[in-house]
Amino acid sequence: MIEQKAISGNLVLSELSKQSFPNIKSYLTIKTIDLQGVKNIDSAGIAYLAQIKTTYSTIKFINGSEKISILSALYGVDFLFTERGFQ
Repeated sequence: MIEQKAISGNLVLSELSKQSFPNIKSYLTIKTIDLQGVKNIDSAGIAYLAQIKTTYSTIKFINGSEKISILSALYGVDFLFTERGFQ
């Protein structure tokens, strides 16, 4: 079982549309997702992370940027990234 996976690059609509990031099902065996390498994120990126978290509620996000925190609060999904899911 893989314990940790990193997401890096631009987690934005254009990249998600090109399927540059893994399918949500690929996170089945993951316990922690490191977001340190995310250079840019938009609402589509927040939705992608929210979908991962709602599908696999035990996943923890680590090393998230301030922008991720701000956008998740703006879109009303910051509860997905609080103490139980975002460090």
